[in-house]
Amino acid sequence: MEKTLGSYWHPIARSEEVSNKPARFMLLGEKLVAFRSKEGVAVFKDLCIHRGAALSGGTVDESGNIVCPYHGWAYNRSGACVHIPSLAPDAPIPAKARAIAVHAREAYGMIWACMAAEEAPFPTWPDDAFERDDYKVCYVKAYDWKASAGRVVENAMDFSHFNFVHVGYTELADGPIIKPYEVNGTETGFQYAYDDGHLLRNYAVDFPFIVHDRKTVVSAEGGSTWSDSPDSKEGDVTILSFICSPIDDRHTRIYVYVSRNHSLHRDDAEFTGGFDTVMGQDQVIVEEQRPEQIPLDVKEELHLRFPDAAAIVYRRKLRTLAGVDAYIPD
Repeated sequence: MEKTLGSYWHPIARSEEVSNKPARFMLLGEKLVAFRSKEGVAVFKDLCIHRGAALSGGTVDESGNIVCPYHGWAYNRSGACVHIPSLAPDAPIPAKARAIAVHAREAYGMIWACMAAEEAPFPTWPDDAFERDDYKVCYVKAYDWKASAGRVVENAMDFSHFNFVHVGYTELADGPIIKPYEVNGTETGFQYAYDDGHLLRNYAVDFPFIVHDRKTVVSAEGGSTWSDSPDSKEGDVTILSFICSPIDDRHTRIYVYVSRNHSLHRDDAEFTGGFDTVMGQDQVIVEEQRPEQIPLDVKEELHLRFPDAAAIVYRRKLRTLAGVDAYIPD
């Protein structure tokens, strides 16, 4: 499925990790090199077309070209070779002398890459929080799990495990029994909402590997979770965002953010301090799930209609992406 996933945008690094010194990153099992010049960020496959040397071991010259460490071939941002030191100055450079550039973009404090020629729509952020003065967006950290991105995303989507795995942190206020809820398709994935009497959780899944959990306080007295404000009031919104980067089919980096429209004067740590515990509780479970990839055969795992409603939709989309037509029941 890695080839089909290449048409989507995935983060490969935080913005501060990419400079004018080439650096290697991994995405979908592929070695990439990213570098920064005055024109912005560029991302290539980490391969010189000449003798297969790693461009990440090279340099960026004054013109913003990446220079191979082996024979000094220089490539511009489009991937075209613009200088070969061993050729005479008036000698033509072969048209096939190109590095393999991939689509690159810098947004939300991250560097994103799309490896296919045809790009999927670029991910958006709930409430356009990055651009609004009445919201504060905080980057928490990146977590590295030895698990497939599909398993990680399905865990982030799932709230039926809260009252068992995350006791004292993020239980559903009205208990573990899951009420019926609807899952609706969007242009880039799907969304669903769940009201537990304290929080209305609006989940937005940007397929394939991004989950935003937008939590709105509907009753300040209805309960509490670790990421609530101590003085929560009706209408407070806290968005937990899980941006999952598929390093390869068994390793995922999860970039975690918290956005909020309340308590803007408070220290961000008041709203992020529980993440290490909560993510650790999930990690030990998800890393042991078998098979490592979400099974596309419906008979391999059991599905419950209401607790697994969102996961069923997610698996249908994965099956479609993989070109599998077999039926997953409602």
